[in-house]
Amino acid sequence: MTSAAHPPDAAPAWKRVAAMIDARDADAVAAAVVDLDEDGRRAVAAALPGHLKAARAAREPWEGIGDVLWAFRAAGAGTLGGAAAVASWLNRREFNNRWLGDPDDDGRLLDIWAGRDDAWRADLARRLAVRLRGPRYVGLSLVLTLLAETGAEPPDHDPLVVGWTLSGPPRPKDPLLPALLPRVFEAEGVGRALRRSNSWPVTLATMAARGDADPAALIDGCVRRFLRGGTELDLRFFVRLHDLLMDDDPSVRRDETAARARDYVRLLPSAPGPVAGHVLDLLREVPDLPAALLAEALDGVLFRPEAGIVRKGLSWLRTTVQRRPDMADACARALARAFGHESYAVRERAVRLALALPDRTDGTPLAAAAPLLPPDLGTRLASRYGGEVAPPVADDPDPAPAPLAPAAPRPAEHAPPPITTPAELARAFADLDRSLAGMEGLMAAFVALARTEPDAVRAALRPVLAPDFYPYIERERTWARLPEWLVAAGRSFAGSAPVPDDWRDRMPGVHDVCPVDLLALHRAAELLGAVEAGSLPPVLLATPTAPAGHIDAAVLTARLRTFAETGATPAPADLQQALLRLRHGPHPEGAECAARLGTPAARTVARWLEDPPVARIAMEDGRRGRPRATIGLEGVAGPLVDPGFATTFPNAAAPVRSRSSAESDGPFVLTAFPADADPDAGSLRRLEQNARDVATRSGGPAHDRWVEQRAGVEGRTPGACVPAAEPVTATETDVVPPPGPERDAAGESSAESGAAPITGMESRAYVSNGPTAAWARPEPRRDGFGAIATAQVGPSGTSAGPRTDGPTGLPLIDAIMAPSPAYRMGYRRYTDKWRYWLPSHREVAAAYLDHELRDDHPLSTEPGSPSAALLALTPANGPLAEGFADYLARCLGHSSSDRADRRFLDVCRRGELPADALARRTDRLLRAGELRPSRVARGLGLAAEAGAFADVWQVLTIALPLLGPGPGRRPVQRFDRFLELGTRTARWCGARGAIPEIDALAARKGTAAYLRAARALAAQLAP
Repeated sequence: MTSAAHPPDAAPAWKRVAAMIDARDADAVAAAVVDLDEDGRRAVAAALPGHLKAARAAREPWEGIGDVLWAFRAAGAGTLGGAAAVASWLNRREFNNRWLGDPDDDGRLLDIWAGRDDAWRADLARRLAVRLRGPRYVGLSLVLTLLAETGAEPPDHDPLVVGWTLSGPPRPKDPLLPALLPRVFEAEGVGRALRRSNSWPVTLATMAARGDADPAALIDGCVRRFLRGGTELDLRFFVRLHDLLMDDDPSVRRDETAARARDYVRLLPSAPGPVAGHVLDLLREVPDLPAALLAEALDGVLFRPEAGIVRKGLSWLRTTVQRRPDMADACARALARAFGHESYAVRERAVRLALALPDRTDGTPLAAAAPLLPPDLGTRLASRYGGEVAPPVADDPDPAPAPLAPAAPRPAEHAPPPITTPAELARAFADLDRSLAGMEGLMAAFVALARTEPDAVRAALRPVLAPDFYPYIERERTWARLPEWLVAAGRSFAGSAPVPDDWRDRMPGVHDVCPVDLLALHRAAELLGAVEAGSLPPVLLATPTAPAGHIDAAVLTARLRTFAETGATPAPADLQQALLRLRHGPHPEGAECAARLGTPAARTVARWLEDPPVARIAMEDGRRGRPRATIGLEGVAGPLVDPGFATTFPNAAAPVRSRSSAESDGPFVLTAFPADADPDAGSLRRLEQNARDVATRSGGPAHDRWVEQRAGVEGRTPGACVPAAEPVTATETDVVPPPGPERDAAGESSAESGAAPITGMESRAYVSNGPTAAWARPEPRRDGFGAIATAQVGPSGTSAGPRTDGPTGLPLIDAIMAPSPAYRMGYRRYTDKWRYWLPSHREVAAAYLDHELRDDHPLSTEPGSPSAALLALTPANGPLAEGFADYLARCLGHSSSDRADRRFLDVCRRGELPADALARRTDRLLRAGELRPSRVARGLGLAAEAGAFADVWQVLTIALPLLGPGPGRRPVQRFDRFLELGTRTARWCGARGAIPEIDALAARKGTAAYLRAARALAAQLAP
C-alpha cells in the first residue's frame, strides 16, 4: 500500500526491519533504524503495533515474547517520533512481564537516542520517571542515566526517590544527589525500603563529617520526618541516621538538642517507641530545659504505654525533683498519669516516687488519680495525700479455668471367643490379617483340632489355603510376617499347596525385625516344623489363660505334665514365650511341681519359677543428649536353661557340616553373590573385612593370622577363587553377610557390587576355611533359624548343645532383654500386640519404642501405630519418665501455636505427668540453650489455661528452685514469667505452704522483675 504518508520506497525499509525482528537480532534493528530516513521511520512506526500483535498471536497464551522483546523495543525507540510515544512504547505490558526480568538494553537505547537533542531526551527522562512503580521499578537505571546525562530536574515522584535509594548508597559526585537527597525525608516508602540498610546511614554520616553534606539539614530532615509520623518500620532508618548524625561531643550534642527541644518534646506522647526512646535519651542530657517544656515532656513520656520508656521517664522525674525542687508540683501532675499504666511494677514505682516528693508538694492531682491504683497501692498513696481508694474487686478478674477432664478409662481386655470347630478354624485362616488379635486361639485350635479331627481340618482348610491365597510367599526371601508362617503351616497340613523346601532359611534375623516379633515368628515356624515332621505337640505351652496375656503358673506346670506323659518335647520358642507370660515374682509351688516332672523343659521352667530374672529399665543420655532406654537383668546368677533342653529348632533335616582335620581352627566364613556374578576386588575386600570381624567376635584367630592363612593357598594370591571340590553347608555363625544396604568403608554399596544375602539355592558363595578358598553353591540351612536359634559346633562337627552365652541361656529371651534395644522401621508391624506377648514385661517392650520420644512429631493415638503402642505399654511417669519428660519439654519449647500443646494435655488427662523429671529436664534444656524460656513459659501457661493448672503447678514447685539463682548460677532468662505463672496457678489451686528458695528470693532487696515476682508468689503461698 502506498500513499502520501507511506511512499513506495518506505515499504522495503519495513520489510528489512521486520525480518531483523523476526530473526531476533536487536543490535541489527538498532543499527537499521538509526540509518532510516524520516519516511522509513514513519513506515516502521506505523507497522510495529500490528507486527507485535501478530507475534503474540503466533504463540500460546502462556508464552511471552521474550525472544523478540529486545528487537521490538529497539525498533520503537528508534522510529517513534515523540517522547510521549516512546515512553508509552517502552512501558507496554508485553515488555514488562515479571517472568522476563528487568530490561538490560539501556546501552542500546541510549545509542539509538544519541542523535536526539537534549530537550527531547530530558522530556523522555521525565516521562519515563513518572511511570516508575514499585516494587520492581522497571526501567530505573535508564531513567537515572537520562536524568544524569541531560541535567533535567527530576519530577516530584516518590517511586523515583525510593528507586534511587535502592540503586545504591549515595555518592558525593552523583549529579542527582542535590535534587533527590532532600526528597529522601519527604517521599513515602523510603524509610521502609532502607529499614535494613547499613550503608545508607553510615555513608550519609561520613559525608556529613567530611563536608560533602550539610549535617544540620540532614538532622532537620530526620526531625521533619519524625513529626510527619509513621510506623516503626517507616521510621527505623531515620532514627539510626539521626543517632549517627548527632555529635559525639556531649556539650555540642546538648546544644543541638536544645535548639530542637520543642520539636523533640512534641514527639514524646505519640511517636513510635524507637523514636520516643531516642529523643527521650537526648532530652535527658539537657539539664536546663525551660520548666514549661520540661513539664510537657514529663507529661508526654509518662502517658505512653511502653513500660521501658515510662521507667526511663520516672527516673528522669526523680532526677528533676532532686535538681529542681521548684518543679515538684509539675512533676506531681505528670506522675499522676503513670497511675493508670497497665504494669503493676510501673504503678508501684510511681507510688514510691509520689511518697518521696517534698513535703510542700501539691498532692491534689495525685489524690484525684488514686482510684486508678490497685487497692494496696491506693491505700499507701492515700495515707499521705488522701483520695478515694478503689474498692477490692468482688469478682476475680482472673478466675480459675475448668479443670481438665480425665481421660476415658481404657476398655477392659477381653479374650476372643475360642475356636472349637474346623469350620471356625477355616474362617480364622481366611481372615488371617484381622484375626491376628486372636492368634493364640488360632494356633491352639490348630494344634488341638489337627490332632483330634485331622481329616475334617484338612477338608476345611484346602479351599481356603489354595495357591492363590497369599501367593507372594513363594517369592519372598524373608518371611517377616506371621501370616506367611501360619499359611505355610496350614498348607503343609492340608496339602493344598506346596511349601518351599528352603522355608527354614526364610526366618529373618534380629537386624530385620524386633526380637519381640522374632519370638512370635519362631513360634509360628515351630508349628510349621512340627507339621512337616508329623509331630504336632499335645498342647501349646504359651497359650494365655487371662485376657491380658498372662499364664497361670499352675496351668503351665499342668501343660508340662502333659508333655511328660506323652513323651513329647516342648518347642523352645513356645516355652520361652510361656515364661515371659508368667506374672511377676517367684512361684515356689509351681517350681516344686515342675521340678518333680524331671524333664529338661520342666527343670528349665522350675528354675525360672523359683527365682525369675527381673528386667530393669534405665535411661541414659544418647545422641545429642536425648534420653535412650537400656535394659538390665537382675537376679540371674547363671544360665536358667537345662543342659538337656535344646533351644534350637528341634526338627533338623540335615546334619551340621563337619570339618576335616586338615582345616584350620579359624572360623568358617562365607558370603554370597548372585549366581551370574563374579566378585570384583572391592567385593573381596569387603569379604575380607567382614570375615575379620567374624573372627574377632567368635574368638577365632587374630586378623593377621587369618590373612596369612588365606595367603597360604598354593599358587594363588589372597582373594583368589578356586573351584569347589564338594558342596558345603553353612550355619548362621558361618555366614558373613555382605555389607547391607548401608555403605561400607570403601563407599560402595552391596547393590552396586552385586553382593546379596544368602537366601537359598540361587546364589554362589565365596568360602574361606583356613588355608582353602572355594566357590560353592550352598545348600539350604536346616539346623537353626536366624542369628538366635543356632547350635554350637563341636570339635568333631557335631552339635555341642544349645547356646548358653546369654544371661539366661534362652536365646530369644536374651535377645529381647538385650542391654541396648535398637529401633528399626520393621518394628511398626506388630507393636500393638506386644502388650499381649509380654504382659509381665511391658516396660521392656516399651524400651524398643523409646525412639518415638526422640522424634518431635505428635504421639499418635491411632490404633496400630507405634506411638499408641508405647502409650499402652507404659505410663508416662513410669520407667521411661526421663524420655517422656524430654519429649514434653521440647514440645513446650518448640511450639509457637496459640493453643495448649495437645501432647502435654493428653498426658495430664491420664494422670501420668512425670512432674519431677519434666522439671529437671526443662532446667537442663533451658540452661543448655536448646529451648527458649519464653516459649516454655508460654506453653505451660496455655496448658494451665486449658485446665491443667494443677499439673503445671506441680511442675513449677519443683522447677522454680532449679530455674532460679543459686550458688554459681544465674536465673534463667524470663525467670519472672515462670514465677508469675506460679503465682497464678498457685492461686487457682489454692496452694499454701512456703517454698524456701522462693522465700529467700522474696527477702532480697532490689527491683529486678524476678524479685518482684518472687515476692508476689511468696505472699500467695503464705498461710
